[in-house]
Amino acid sequence: MKGIILASHGKLAEGLLDTLKIFAGEPENIEAICLMPGDDMAEFLTKMKSSIENVDTGEGVVVFCDLLFGTPCNCSGAIFKQEGAIDNIQVITGMNLPMVLEYIGSRSNSMSASDIISTGQNGIVDFNKLFKERQS
Repeated sequence: MKGIILASHGKLAEGLLDTLKIFAGEPENIEAICLMPGDDMAEFLTKMKSSIENVDTGEGVVVFCDLLFGTPCNCSGAIFKQEGAIDNIQVITGMNLPMVLEYIGSRSNSMSASDIISTGQNGIVDFNKLFKERQS
């Protein structure tokens, strides 16, 4: 089973983890790390490396980041400079509850990055439009 890191600006990652627990109980090998205003990027990178080590069972780690090219994503990219890291760590940006929840539910099945992204995209719906279409 791959480990999971939720990484965000502010407390989004902690909030997402808290919400995941409502649906999935206490998922194993998952940590949330939050970059707060005034935090040092080097310290955040150290925190990320430590979290990856904590959740990696030897099968790799999926890092869900809030924003493409934000500091959490960029720190993930910095970790890729370590030999073999890019083959052991999958980074996916734009994290949302549907994608992470689906991944937790099937992570023993090794969902591909494109499947995870597709799940996240499919969770974004104009509910007003859907509601109106179903009323017709």
